[in-house]
Amino acid sequence: MKLKFTLSTRFIIAGGWLCAVSALANPILTSWFTMYSTEYARVIQTATNTTGTQNVNPVTTWPTSGVPNNNSTNNTTTNLPASQYLPAYSDVQKIRYDANNVYINSSGFASYTMGPFLNGKGGLFGFWPLSQNYTVSFPLKPGTVPTSKTTHQGGLIGLMVNGVGIYDLGDAFGFVQTANSPAVTGSDAMGSTGTTHPWWRDALAVEVVTFDPGFAHQPGLNGQYHYHAEPKALRYQLGDNMQATYNPTNNNYLYTEDTSNLHHSPILGWSFDGYPIYGPYGYSNPTNPASPVTRMRSGFILRNSANAATYGVTDLTTNTLGRTTLPKWAAIAEGFTYVAGVNNDYNLTSSLYGPATSYTSTGPSAATYSLGRYIGDYDYLGDRTNALTGTNYQPGIDFDLDQYNGRTCVTPDFTNGTYAYFVAIDAAGNPVFPYLLGKQYFGTKSGSAQGVTVPTSGITNYFLGGTNLQEVLKAPSVNSANGTITLTWSSVEGGSYVLLTKTNLNSANWTTNAILLAATNAILTTVIDSGAAPTNTARFYRTVRTTVASFAQ
Repeated sequence: MKLKFTLSTRFIIAGGWLCAVSALANPILTSWFTMYSTEYARVIQTATNTTGTQNVNPVTTWPTSGVPNNNSTNNTTTNLPASQYLPAYSDVQKIRYDANNVYINSSGFASYTMGPFLNGKGGLFGFWPLSQNYTVSFPLKPGTVPTSKTTHQGGLIGLMVNGVGIYDLGDAFGFVQTANSPAVTGSDAMGSTGTTHPWWRDALAVEVVTFDPGFAHQPGLNGQYHYHAEPKALRYQLGDNMQATYNPTNNNYLYTEDTSNLHHSPILGWSFDGYPIYGPYGYSNPTNPASPVTRMRSGFILRNSANAATYGVTDLTTNTLGRTTLPKWAAIAEGFTYVAGVNNDYNLTSSLYGPATSYTSTGPSAATYSLGRYIGDYDYLGDRTNALTGTNYQPGIDFDLDQYNGRTCVTPDFTNGTYAYFVAIDAAGNPVFPYLLGKQYFGTKSGSAQGVTVPTSGITNYFLGGTNLQEVLKAPSVNSANGTITLTWSSVEGGSYVLLTKTNLNSANWTTNAILLAATNAILTTVIDSGAAPTNTARFYRTVRTTVASFAQ
């Protein structure tokens, strides 16, 4: 029996990566995660509904009936309550480039199941992730490395390869002083930055409780799902030395390090200066790819008594006057002209002092402002003098990553070398400061998430996913006993299809074999053609996507 199969497609998706040869075999084009671009994003809500049951099944729109939406903030674009009314496709949807830039389009949703948020930690997080449909630009190659670095501002500073946003190590809050005599008093407030109030708050110190198992969350203002630190679930998806343990209570996974077969981390994301962000593992010798793979050690340490004794940093825990100095790196990042003061720190005027590490604010949002709450609570070893050598502590010897949280090295993707950021974790696998990037870009920030318009000419479409993806026939199987054929093809979730057949390729007429086959959430549509009898010498197939259910852009 002779069989022939045809489909209207020209691209093949293999293992989630587009198998096409680009004019530019550039990692900033090839590293994006597109495996599940035709699948809806999903959230586990895990809140008790009105019937008293837990909502642990993934949903494609949220919150569902009976689940409280504690977010009273409206979506400023649609002026609708902050809920996901329509499903949205996950991961990166479009990769386009021209001579200078790469343009990435995404909903901002991950393809792993997002949520639950705050379940078991005090109730339901009041904010839901919302589809962003942003287009973000990156330089096709990094520009000149500047001497004067650019400090991160609020919002996106890059994207992970799944199209989810990367935020700064801070959370846009800072300490606002109300008095400094006889002791510093005040409270944290949003928008306190730089030379007005230099004590930026560390996002993980106060927000980690709101992260989901993938280690991300979203603000109430715009629902933009994002990372401040390592993307645990994405690391697992990319095979970055992670293992997952199923959690039946929440119908989700717990992610931990797996160093049993340690290998170099893959690219996890890109910064707006055009440099890659790797996971936590790189070559021990930055110029030798044959050297053992090891964890990249952060160059930052807390300003506590133990590190004061070992490394000579200022001990903030014994300072009852408050946080009176900034380490050199933080003073520069926060816009001060650095002048060495006591212990080579930058001396602040009393009006800019922060609270003592024993300080507890008053009022309904009272909190203890302990060590590690602010980014200025960390010193950079490269700025400190090693008493044994008389020189500063050295990268590659005492630590691996510089004050921007990267280094110049070779990687599997850049065999001739590049500057690269790395995720910072400790020996136990816990995230450590500065987590993803330092407070400043190493290179020239030329990428953007604001006001990006893709040119109308000179653009190459490197990848088009979601509803733009062309379906692909998988290997069909034939039952030799009865001649039936099972056909399976990649499909778009929410799409409906017709399967057309004919026995003569020269015939202009196709016969409808199956009508409106709805794609499942496995994103593979299967049909058995019982009409393919053994007497047929040839049979030709064609699929047509007829409709797609409404979805959020």
